[in-house]
Amino acid sequence: MKRRLTLTIALIGNPKLLILDEPTVGIDPKLSRQIWQKLRQRRNLGCGILVTTYVMSEAELTDEVALLMNGTIIVNDSPAELKKRYHAKSIEEVFIKAESEVEAK
Repeated sequence: MKRRLTLTIALIGNPKLLILDEPTVGIDPKLSRQIWQKLRQRRNLGCGILVTTYVMSEAELTDEVALLMNGTIIVNDSPAELKKRYHAKSIEEVFIKAESEVEAK
């Protein structure tokens, strides 16, 4: 309920930019889908949305992904382009491959 409340409060002022830290952690899958639907609606109305998450399946729902390692962006592009570039089926697989590349340097 707290998560719902904080997201609702964040949306009340019709902000031009939302910065959300793990907005769906601890929320059931149905509510999580509803939240992502609302975020897409806001994005379509011109709102910029920055989301941090460790849930790679949620990263798949974004327009652009920046994967970080030790506080540094190691790759940044759309989920589709990253999967294509790394010949991967998921963003999680992209992260593992990109991380291996960085460690090999």
